[in-house]
Amino acid sequence: MFFITLYSQLSFLFIIILVIVILLIIYENLNIRKSKTSDNGLLEPPMPFKIPLIGHLHLLGGYDVPYKAFSELGKKYGNIIKLQLGNVKCVVINDQKNIREALITKGHHFDSRPSFERYARLFSGNKQNSLAFCDWSDVQKTRREMLIMYTFPRAATNKFHNLETIIQNNVQSMVSKICENNVVGIKPMIIQHCGNIFTTHFCSRQFQNTDKEFVDMVNNFDEIFYEVNQGYAADFLPFLMPLHKRNLKRMANMTANIKKFVLERIIGDRFENFDAADEPSDYVESLIQHVKKVKSFDWEMALFALEDIIGGHSAVANFLVKLFAFLLKEPTVQQRIQNEIDNAVGIEGRAIGISDRNKLPYTEATIFEAIRLIASPIVPRVSNQDSSIDGYKIEQDTLIFLNNYDLSMSEKLWDEPKKFLPERFLKNGSLVKPDHFLPFGGGKRSCMGYKMVQLISFGVLSGLLQHYTIEPFETKEYKIPIGSLALPRDPLQIKFTKRAVSL
Repeated sequence: MFFITLYSQLSFLFIIILVIVILLIIYENLNIRKSKTSDNGLLEPPMPFKIPLIGHLHLLGGYDVPYKAFSELGKKYGNIIKLQLGNVKCVVINDQKNIREALITKGHHFDSRPSFERYARLFSGNKQNSLAFCDWSDVQKTRREMLIMYTFPRAATNKFHNLETIIQNNVQSMVSKICENNVVGIKPMIIQHCGNIFTTHFCSRQFQNTDKEFVDMVNNFDEIFYEVNQGYAADFLPFLMPLHKRNLKRMANMTANIKKFVLERIIGDRFENFDAADEPSDYVESLIQHVKKVKSFDWEMALFALEDIIGGHSAVANFLVKLFAFLLKEPTVQQRIQNEIDNAVGIEGRAIGISDRNKLPYTEATIFEAIRLIASPIVPRVSNQDSSIDGYKIEQDTLIFLNNYDLSMSEKLWDEPKKFLPERFLKNGSLVKPDHFLPFGGGKRSCMGYKMVQLISFGVLSGLLQHYTIEPFETKEYKIPIGSLALPRDPLQIKFTKRAVSL
């Protein structure tokens, strides 16, 4: 009898709690669209109903790309939406006008980065050691300025010519490998040669693709690149971080091995032997010179900057793998690129190079179209002060999600956005870049390596298609992950068929 009574009481209590929760949900949803005015006259962004502890994390479930959830929320609540993800206050910004306001007009209000423990551990517990994940500072401004001549080499300069030669040499190496076996595991080949392009360009160090330490280095970078591009609930619910203990230890071992490679195989005795009065010959010597001349810029910070920029090859390599995966389904696109190449190099059949870019607008448009379809997110910002977007209040220390997925896949902005159509970036035979195409962000925190992505991708794509046509090795469908540049260690194999034209 006692247990029956207790059960009845608990059931009644549960019903009361359930009714209260339902009433709260109804109340929240009735008021969800009502914009409240803050003390300074700005509107408070609308906010969906949140659940205790997790906030709005449940709204991101069920989507292969989390940013799709932001697009759906935008349809219901508007272009500025306030969210609580775990213990992190966030705002989602949709629409080209609002994103440009956050990136450019008020970019100085939103130039900090999230403080995720997972990222900090990759940089000795200090996110300020990172080029991409640090807050804005005078040190970051200096680091960007030092990189400009290497990441944005101007046409007709020695830096540009040297980069072109480096890319052509690596393309020739890939062509030789393909000649030995026309079916190739595309990702290992691409990441190793992109790694060599970066180490040669930035560090004046070239490695054999049979060098185990070098191969381990690029594989470690690739694993880390994949890791930082994954979203985990633990980033917003720190009490879950112990669940990632084993993975964090694995990442720590990888970063330690990368640092060892950089110190032993790239730096060597260069720090001791370089005279700060001399003109630097590469980025390594630029860093050494700066450390020796500017005391506020220490050697550990310089090493992190070097590792970070070398690691940029992973982004380029993963993008190229996805680009080739797109082209497996697009024989007509391949043919148009090859026609452009043939017209550019003439009857002598010389090697195509990045100096030919202005002659191959369709090839460049193909690269843009792949970037658009991948819809990789803009790195989130954090507001460094109270501010506003489109008249809505943004509190200091709010994490800002800029919905690049919506810009890339919106049916309002693009005709048939799910189709691979490079010609959407052409007008009267010339390359055009619409204002709503913002894959690399904008303003002072725009991607530092986007020109390297374009140059290397152009050189590798045109260089390989000059010699080969590609097709799937197997008939099974290959699904190209979108919403992130990063790829797992993928078994994608590509069949390269020698072109009938003799080059």
